[in-house]
Amino acid sequence: LQDLHGQTQGVGVIALDHPTVREAIRSLSASGVKVVTIASDILHVPRVAYIGIDNRAAGRLAGYLLNRFMGADRPGKVALFAGSLSYRGHEEREMGFRHILTEESPNLQIVEMREMLDDREKAYAEASALLDRHPDLAAIYNVGAGNTGIARALKERGRALSTVFLGHEVTEGTKELLLDGTLDAVIDQNPRVEAREALNTLTHAVRGLPYELHQPRLQVIFRESIPEI
Repeated sequence: LQDLHGQTQGVGVIALDHPTVREAIRSLSASGVKVVTIASDILHVPRVAYIGIDNRAAGRLAGYLLNRFMGADRPGKVALFAGSLSYRGHEEREMGFRHILTEESPNLQIVEMREMLDDREKAYAEASALLDRHPDLAAIYNVGAGNTGIARALKERGRALSTVFLGHEVTEGTKELLLDGTLDAVIDQNPRVEAREALNTLTHAVRGLPYELHQPRLQVIFRESIPEI
């Protein structure tokens, strides 16, 4: 971000919520650069807008789906995966998920929370070890990337169809996992809408013009409703 000084009039940021990032955004804004945060918000910085879904609501939606898949009264172990909880969006998804399970599914127990830095090989290694530690694991919710690594671990242990698996974002990888039944549902935030709204918001902000922001909507994608990518 520091290298952007004097190079642009507007910038869209997907970044960790970290003191150095916040200070870089403040510095850019002080120099007149318009900033929007995308997908994961960064608080206490002079941004024009946050563009993305309500991540806490997304986590609650995942918890609701898990409740419906498993039944509120069925006991079971659940594992959480995140890219990094330094992403505010990932932290908010985790919070929403935990809250709705506490409220509506007290028999479902979150046994582990693993960070895999959105790396599929690390996700594979973490999922493999977790599944070996918990052979009776009932469900996995992945709040970030790395779905293919988790799926590989499930398939190698013959548990792809017996473990409820919820994730985020429609990609070529998650599309294949929905089709073969490894992923049960994907919560999508429509990155095309995010990109369009980021560009429009920045363009209007640079020109000093008002703009009515249209936030992306949460969508739940199942095998029977996969959209074009």
